[in-house]
Amino acid sequence: MKKTLLIVPVAIAAMLTGCENYKEQAEQLTRQRDSLVAITNANNQTIDEFISSFNEVETNLNTITQKQQSIAMSAEKNPEMAKTTKERINAEIEAINQLMTENKTRIADLEKSIKRNSGKVGKLEKMVANLKEQLVQKEKELASLNEQLGSLNVQLATIRTSYDSLNTENANRVIVIADQTTKLHTAYYTVGNYKKLRDQKVLAKEGGVLGLGAKPKVVPAIKKESFTKIDYTQTASIPINSKSAKLVTTHPSDSYRLEQTDKTVSDLVITDPEKFWSASKYLVVMTN
Repeated sequence: MKKTLLIVPVAIAAMLTGCENYKEQAEQLTRQRDSLVAITNANNQTIDEFISSFNEVETNLNTITQKQQSIAMSAEKNPEMAKTTKERINAEIEAINQLMTENKTRIADLEKSIKRNSGKVGKLEKMVANLKEQLVQKEKELASLNEQLGSLNVQLATIRTSYDSLNTENANRVIVIADQTTKLHTAYYTVGNYKKLRDQKVLAKEGGVLGLGAKPKVVPAIKKESFTKIDYTQTASIPINSKSAKLVTTHPSDSYRLEQTDKTVSDLVITDPEKFWSASKYLVVMTN
């Protein structure tokens, strides 16, 4: 009976000890579980952040490609590149440079993240390396694009220089042609009686005997100041307003007519200007 009583306390003590051990094991498992959950959550967060950054870099690279294509198309369609087009292209290049800078920063962050979690996300190193290769390729493409644009700018400067030179030449030619045309269409006339024209040193009498039978002739060295200057393409008639009128200078008779009103010669009407002024650009009309 005494043995039985001794066995019972020992069994109870063993059971209590077993419970304590089980409790400790349970607590240890709980701690391990919590640790694993924390590690899993950390891994998930790290991977989520990695994937997010990775996607942003890829999006930036796609955007850069689109902008490069846009610039290339603009340059092909418009080699001379108007001012607004050049401004837009410069803005596109600036945007590309910003995206490239952002990509470099994010890739550097990804590499740091991998180093901190090398045991957890080591397989993602190849993805980062691939991104770095793409970024290097984009830098080469951007350098080539800048070189092409620089060449286009040089061509544009040459074209503009040639264009300005041609404009200057054309302007000078227009001035010369206008001046020559003005000179070709310039004529001079004077109307008056013999005494007036003599005093103006336009006419002088020549020939005859002892002053008799001398005829008025235009002096060899006439002065333009004694004449009225006109553009004969704009002058269809010359006022006379005299009882009679005679052309001292030579002009084809079928290129003009004298208008008469009430026994007065009112105007000299030029019917064919080119023909009329072909013989002489000076017209002297002597009235009476």
